[in-house]
Amino acid sequence: MRGKAAAFLAGVRRPGPPVGKMCVLRCGLCFLLAGAAAGVLAQLADLFWANGGDFLSQMSVWIFLGTLISALSRSPRRAALYVLLFSAAMLPAYYLTAELAGGYYSPAFAAGWAVFCCLTPLFGWLAWYGRGRGWFARLIGAGILGTMLLCAAVLFDRVRAADLAFLILTAILLFWRLRGRLP
Repeated sequence: MRGKAAAFLAGVRRPGPPVGKMCVLRCGLCFLLAGAAAGVLAQLADLFWANGGDFLSQMSVWIFLGTLISALSRSPRRAALYVLLFSAAMLPAYYLTAELAGGYYSPAFAAGWAVFCCLTPLFGWLAWYGRGRGWFARLIGAGILGTMLLCAAVLFDRVRAADLAFLILTAILLFWRLRGRLP
């Protein structure tokens, strides 16, 4: 990006110092593995843990995790990459575990998650700026929190206690100044 848009975004949040490509590759591999593990865990919870399946199927859990990955990344590009890698590994692991364990899943639901996965780079890029300063960062942060509530209300018919807990954790992540970063 060049010009006024780049200057505006640099005023919202500046990327951290560059790191080597091997560091980015190692971190990317970690997110692939973490996403696959999260997918297997979520499916096993669906199959064998009555309340755990409900807990891990809530959109607020995944929005929080994506926001956490994005906010702690060093740049918006890396945030987009890391969130995509996490999601792209989580979904096939979830549905492959369902196939292997004889679990049921809706093809329409799987298609919806696939579309969501394709959009995660954009969401990760935006969420990275949501950790910045100024009105634009606050607007993005409010949009993330609003999306969490809307998804809970529309997809699950109500806002649950876990949704509120993840909403609070996401608000803390976005609006309080923590020092952690990922390469």
